[in-house]
Amino acid sequence: MINKKYILLFVFITITVKADFSFSDWEYKKRITISGFDGVASVKVDAEVYNHSKQDLSDIRVVSDKGEEIPYKIEKLESKKETVCFEPKMYNLSNVPDKYTEFYLDIGEDNQIINKLHIVTPNKNFRRKVEIWGSDNGINWLKIRDDANIFSFYTEDYRTSLTEINFPDTKRRYLKIVIWNDKEGPLRIDGCWVYYEKVVEAKLDEIPFLIVSRDENYEKERTEVLLDVVYKNIPKKELNLEFTSGGYYRSVWVFGSEDAENWRRLNSTVIYMFNKKNRNNIISLSDSRDRYLKLFIYNQDDPPLKIDNISIKGYQQIIYFPVKKDKKYYLFYGNSGVRRPIYEFERLLPFMESEKVIMADLGKEQVNEDFSRIKEVIKEDEKLLIWPMVAFVVITLGFLIVKSLKSIKEKREREKKLRWKKR
Repeated sequence: MINKKYILLFVFITITVKADFSFSDWEYKKRITISGFDGVASVKVDAEVYNHSKQDLSDIRVVSDKGEEIPYKIEKLESKKETVCFEPKMYNLSNVPDKYTEFYLDIGEDNQIINKLHIVTPNKNFRRKVEIWGSDNGINWLKIRDDANIFSFYTEDYRTSLTEINFPDTKRRYLKIVIWNDKEGPLRIDGCWVYYEKVVEAKLDEIPFLIVSRDENYEKERTEVLLDVVYKNIPKKELNLEFTSGGYYRSVWVFGSEDAENWRRLNSTVIYMFNKKNRNNIISLSDSRDRYLKLFIYNQDDPPLKIDNISIKGYQQIIYFPVKKDKKYYLFYGNSGVRRPIYEFERLLPFMESEKVIMADLGKEQVNEDFSRIKEVIKEDEKLLIWPMVAFVVITLGFLIVKSLKSIKEKREREKKLRWKKR
């Protein structure tokens, strides 16, 4: 239950919202469907709202059927990561020629959960298989992971490296790291870091799109894919590629565009699959809002990969606002000339208990009749005014021409009289 003092604040806010909302300034609206309820409601921003709002959603307004502007807060539901870092003591670093490099780590913290390792090395252009073993006493060892890979890939056009390894949560104080070199030279190990990472994953929305084209550019040794998200301004977190064949390692470039003509690079990375557990087919889009996406999958001398599936995902953005059961609510948007509003409700919301928040639904997009009517009136007025304006311009120009000619004639008369006097 919400504390009494917050109920009072809540009531105060709902009473003192702005009145006399100017309906004619917003081009689009949606009915918010919500059952009779006193408390806080939430609604998810959908593709149509993104498409017709300002990019930062600062023109969104929640309005009651009484014309009251209701305070709200927009929140992006992002994944949250908690990280604890340790610098363990490294000892017994050794190399067995043509086989492996081995070293040991002492975490030094009793019962500390760890799940990530970062190997520090200056080496470039390598790939190595890594095993991780754990122990409570430094004598008896249990294998924690045996299918990890680290790599570094450098070319003139692209560079990437992965020297971090995730493994299941463990409380082992001691770790033994085995890097298999085989016939390659040993890596130089400059140090090692150990982490505990806890990630609370946010639920991602599937973003619909169309595959406009998929072509093989054999001259440039790459697969080219063009995608159209159809709606603009939708923030996109990641793109996921699924392939029929296993065992691949390809660099991918992703470009974004608003018009499918002017492109900017969003990301360049490596997708790979060494085995079922050690793979990466997710490309970060960094919340790009471009309507069009273009992918270049570089195949080099390998045959093109058959793409089984492509998916695009993004974080949800939720609008929270106070409601009363005796009122109806609408979402207005599509006004490029307004700034983002600032409400006290944004600061008070975290102190209101979450069980009182219910999810509402957005109805179909409607063109705001008041906005359309104003535009029609302006257009009709423009038609009525155009001929009087033309007549005004013609009369004004005629008057200026006559006045100018008269002035020239008077000047000539004065010059003529002066010449006669001099004679």
